[in-house]
Amino acid sequence: MEFNHLTKQLNQLLAQDYVAFSITENPVVQMLSQASFAQIAYVMQQYSIFPKELVGFTELARRKALGAGWNGVAQELQENIDEEMGSTTGGISHYTLLADGLEEGLGVAVKNTMPSVATSKLLRTVLSLFDRQVDYVLGATYAIEATSIPELTLIVKLVEWLHEGAIPKDLQYFFSKHLDEWEIEHEAGLRTSVAAYIQPEEFGEFAAGFRAMIDAMQVWWQELAQEAISSEVVLSTAIAQHH
Repeated sequence: MEFNHLTKQLNQLLAQDYVAFSITENPVVQMLSQASFAQIAYVMQQYSIFPKELVGFTELARRKALGAGWNGVAQELQENIDEEMGSTTGGISHYTLLADGLEEGLGVAVKNTMPSVATSKLLRTVLSLFDRQVDYVLGATYAIEATSIPELTLIVKLVEWLHEGAIPKDLQYFFSKHLDEWEIEHEAGLRTSVAAYIQPEEFGEFAAGFRAMIDAMQVWWQELAQEAISSEVVLSTAIAQHH
């Protein structure tokens, strides 16, 4: 089996079996008709923590690739890190673009959000996945790239709901660049660079890492929805002024 065939299969698995990445079946989207502004803003605050941690995870994967002699993969990941840190956005990191856009547009403090129980669990799980061998780690890394477009499409839907349809200009730029350009390039670049090194006997570990990552993200979305519904959601005082 070719590596491209494997990644195609994994992407099909993602689309078929994982409701977290479905624009209609995602558990937070499912609660929109009964949700309050504060509940969905809470989800956005928690979601923003993952992009914040992404550079650190990518750096772990880069070191793993370098250690295994997969230099082309390490180079590709370095370019992704540079881009995340602002190499094409005037030195402003992608996380800052997102957090500023959410804070200004929603009147919700985002940057100092502490991880909830669900988010802390996700971050711990991801760290443990990135502590495995290179083929497994790159499967997990590829899962982050493969899920980014469906996940950002969901985030756009949640932001539109919060804004009653109109997305602030800064966020519009952030989403359009990611959806139309950056994420497409990252997925293709990582897939192509890994294909040059990975051996057929390593496909199983790559697929296992991929599945472990999407399993963790699926659980996170389910638990975020539960947290938003069940907890007494406390947001910044700016909300009261806004809404």
